[in-house]
Amino acid sequence: MNLPLIIKEYVLKMLSDASIGMKAFILDDFTINVVSAAFTQTELLQKEVFLVEKLHVNPDKKMHHLKAVVFVRPSQENIALLCDLLKANAYGEYYFSFSNILKETHLQTLAEADEHQVVRQVQEVYASFLAVDPFLFTLGTSNNHDYLSWKPPSTHSQLNAVDGVVEGLAAFLLSVKRRPVIRHQRSSEISRRVAEDVWRLAYEQESGLFDFRRSDGTLQLLVLDRMDDPVTPLLSQWTYQAMLHELVGIKNNRVNLPDSSPKETHDIVISSSDDGFFKDNMYSNYGDLGINIKKLVDNFQAVSKMNKQIDSIEDMQRFLDSFPGFRQQSGNVSKHVSLMSELSRIIGEASLMTVSQVQQDVACGSDRMYAYNSIMQQLSTNSQAKSSECLKLVLLFALRYEKEGTRQVPLSKHPYGSSEGAEKLATFMKFFQVDEMVAALAHRNVEDAHLTLVKEIVRWAGQERRTG
Repeated sequence: MNLPLIIKEYVLKMLSDASIGMKAFILDDFTINVVSAAFTQTELLQKEVFLVEKLHVNPDKKMHHLKAVVFVRPSQENIALLCDLLKANAYGEYYFSFSNILKETHLQTLAEADEHQVVRQVQEVYASFLAVDPFLFTLGTSNNHDYLSWKPPSTHSQLNAVDGVVEGLAAFLLSVKRRPVIRHQRSSEISRRVAEDVWRLAYEQESGLFDFRRSDGTLQLLVLDRMDDPVTPLLSQWTYQAMLHELVGIKNNRVNLPDSSPKETHDIVISSSDDGFFKDNMYSNYGDLGINIKKLVDNFQAVSKMNKQIDSIEDMQRFLDSFPGFRQQSGNVSKHVSLMSELSRIIGEASLMTVSQVQQDVACGSDRMYAYNSIMQQLSTNSQAKSSECLKLVLLFALRYEKEGTRQVPLSKHPYGSSEGAEKLATFMKFFQVDEMVAALAHRNVEDAHLTLVKEIVRWAGQERRTG
């Protein structure tokens, strides 16, 4: 399975169906990300795409010399925009591709709007997901709070959020030609709703479309609730891809790095499909990554010295033959050295090594007082630590010691002298410690909305909400 390749093949089919000629590629806000994660502008230009435009942008002039290849989601809003595009008669021909199952009513609406009879093709291509790696995709959802607060009966926006997940999963299953056995987390209502909707679509509403008999039962779809593990997102990550995603930011396989000028930035494409070094090291930890980048630089320096030794016509010819590969290697080395330098700068400036050690002590330790003192030390003395990292420490403490008693103190030493008294003291100490940490966060100018998360996280992801 290679998800970026699947997306690329879908796009190539759309463009080849429009045959030879100059093309305009019309995309919506979602599909433009799907395409950009798998295609470069150079590759599109090689396929005679001379214009990439968003669907909601109305063309200001007639361009009948261009064939419009349209790739959008089959939403009600997009269907209305396509009807307006057809009535404007801006392009010579239209080739419609929808990223998911198209309703018959939408097809009828498009047919009625085609007054000039310029629509040459309408097809479904199941590419309603963003391919990050060969085995990883995301649905590009933006309203995550709708999933956190989801419970029946749900609001309209929450239902739309679930529908988006179901459509994305259905598109993925159709693209890999699999109809799976579907299982879900029993304690999660939203997991149950997503699983039931996907099952209903695959086994009842569109059973013929999902009829891949050679593979029935060989794949399982597990629908899990992220709230069942609230700790992992609060811990610092130390592998290459995870550090880039968390510390710098990866969007559509692109990393935005600052230039030499403070106000300027530039994009770096980072993809395991096209970058062998990244593919081999994306899961390497920080220490091993530094060693491997050093080897990469040393190998490049050895090749550079060989290319400098040009003493004959044969040496010159050898250099010219190897120059494209040499230039590509040079760019690859420069890219990873720049990324490593930026990661090292962020880690050093934010004192992440020290903060991460405290995170591990809180998450894996059992001494509440030691954890409390360690966090308070970071909040009061570590001026380098970012407020967001300090907030994570307090959230970890609230989760780890949500119902923890003072087990370190023998019962005979408790001033109340009884188990009931010890429990009262433990409860008092817990809330006192949390309040002290919240006050310290406020002193660091953490926003009030973020301070409320300390108590909210127990309500949304405490022991009573988790099954583990």
